[in-house]
Amino acid sequence: MNILQVTKGALMGGGERHVLTILEGFRDRDVNVSLAVFAEGRLSATARSLGVEVQVIPKRYRGDLSPLLNLVRLIRDRDIDVVHTHLLSGNFYGRIAGKISGVKGIVSTLHHTEKGALGRSSIPYLPEIFFKLDIKMVALCNYIISPSMDLARQVIRYGVKEKKIVHIPNAINFEHVHINNEETHRCRRELDLLPDTKLIGMVGRLVSVKNFPLFLRAATRILKKVENTHFIVVGDGPLRVQLEETAQALGLNGHITFTGFREDVMRVVSTFDFFVLCSDSETFPLALIEAMALKKPVISTDVGGISEIIDHMQNGWVIPRGNENALSDAIIHLIIHKEEASEMGKRAYKKVMNAFSLRKMTDSLYALYSGLIAESDRN
Repeated sequence: MNILQVTKGALMGGGERHVLTILEGFRDRDVNVSLAVFAEGRLSATARSLGVEVQVIPKRYRGDLSPLLNLVRLIRDRDIDVVHTHLLSGNFYGRIAGKISGVKGIVSTLHHTEKGALGRSSIPYLPEIFFKLDIKMVALCNYIISPSMDLARQVIRYGVKEKKIVHIPNAINFEHVHINNEETHRCRRELDLLPDTKLIGMVGRLVSVKNFPLFLRAATRILKKVENTHFIVVGDGPLRVQLEETAQALGLNGHITFTGFREDVMRVVSTFDFFVLCSDSETFPLALIEAMALKKPVISTDVGGISEIIDHMQNGWVIPRGNENALSDAIIHLIIHKEEASEMGKRAYKKVMNAFSLRKMTDSLYALYSGLIAESDRN
């Protein structure tokens, strides 16, 4: 079985991290999984370190068709059975190349729920046009994979037939989330945190859809009511300078740390007392389930597939989207009620272990790939 994963690959956001998780999951399977990207980056480098065959097909400019021809050639040369695409570039080129090459199956994982998740463009309406094109091109796929039931319902409303949708939740590799206490204490010292400081953190690209300003405004309210708290933002992106200026204007200097990009995200998250996600839109955030795997109490806005991950007040806390008072109140409550927060973190760990294991996701993908190949062979 020869499977090709196709994605842009320049950044290392949630979509690329999901691709990497798939590659890790198939390392011990009798399946040849390779990767095609349109730009060198951390994804391609990490994939090579896993022993994965990586092909970089340069994309010179928007609308460049040369990657399509090169991808068709790669699929035919490698005798690929199934093409599995991710994100806009991967979907556009991968679906067409797969169709031209006559592969036995084409599947796409959907990684976003809204047009706004595609980011901004200097050309008006371009993200919306790309979004609609992406949905229309689902016709080229045998199946699309929806990480959440919420996303499945949304794409059905966009006109995608229900029979084309397969629900396979994202997963994490538990090998990456086992951080010992000594390493956690060492990381806290590196961050200049006292042992008894309550650390409240967010992780993600610094983009508008993540709504980091909500976190900053909630932080100012928490500081007025709870002593000895510190806030941390892990990640980088186009809004970093703006967010740092906002934090200064809110009087958070000395109370907040912007780490920028970190290779050791899980090591930093292990130092958190509470993990916050206050996005305006999410599909199935890996950072959230990774924090839960570290037994962290999590507080998240109720968007996308979050309610499929968090059982409110059982293994996490769900708040209304955009409500800074609800966010700060939830955090303050959990700081005060330490035992409740601890039990919540333990239940979060159990939920992730049972529902979002790498083995479970890989088994589902293996069955999907195998079924497509068997069906093609019968025809």
